[in-house]
Amino acid sequence: MNCVHLVVGPTGAGKTEVATNIADEHDAPVVVADRIQCYLDLPVTSARFDGPRRHHLDARTVPDGDYPLHEAAHALLRKVESLSRRHDYVVVEGGSISLLRRFADCRGRFPFRLTSTVLPLVDERTHLDRLRTRAARMIADGMLDEIAKAWQHRRQRSFVASVNGPEAVLHWCIRTGLDPEDLPGIREADIAELTERIAVVHHEHSLEQHRVFTTLFGWNHD
Repeated sequence: MNCVHLVVGPTGAGKTEVATNIADEHDAPVVVADRIQCYLDLPVTSARFDGPRRHHLDARTVPDGDYPLHEAAHALLRKVESLSRRHDYVVVEGGSISLLRRFADCRGRFPFRLTSTVLPLVDERTHLDRLRTRAARMIADGMLDEIAKAWQHRRQRSFVASVNGPEAVLHWCIRTGLDPEDLPGIREADIAELTERIAVVHHEHSLEQHRVFTTLFGWNHD
């Protein structure tokens, strides 16, 4: 029976690097179990990474709106099953709690053997430092420009505001009275504050990710 190896863990834990190394070792494709990384116009915000072996669930843009969970879950299962028929080894990488819960619900019916690596949550201070570095890099790479452009799609503002990183930025905009479309022109001091806010929000989400993934997949930690 072919093997599907799941790499899950908190935001900033290094899932992409671990999944890529495992895929290289086994000459395997990687399926990205993430609904937000499907958005071509949010590559920095979603930490999207493309490569010859990486398979995203869809190709969407902000005007398409939220990717419904049931559609994404179906796409994930369909893609993994299809690849597992053509490859002895498939890697699934993800941090989406809702999507991976759906995936776990189906594991009794999988036509493949499922193994997993659950990446640990390091101590709070170290993890926050990693997330600050990550947030600063994302802002430098254009995250605020992406949010400003996404905010122009008025019908999709509730979707944009539901995404983990942008949610923190938009809360800051409400507090300061800044129009989100003006984000690219903010001061260095404001960037420093947003970096901290994004890191804290991601850390809070990481705690839930760690708890859920350990419960769902910690039974088969490689």
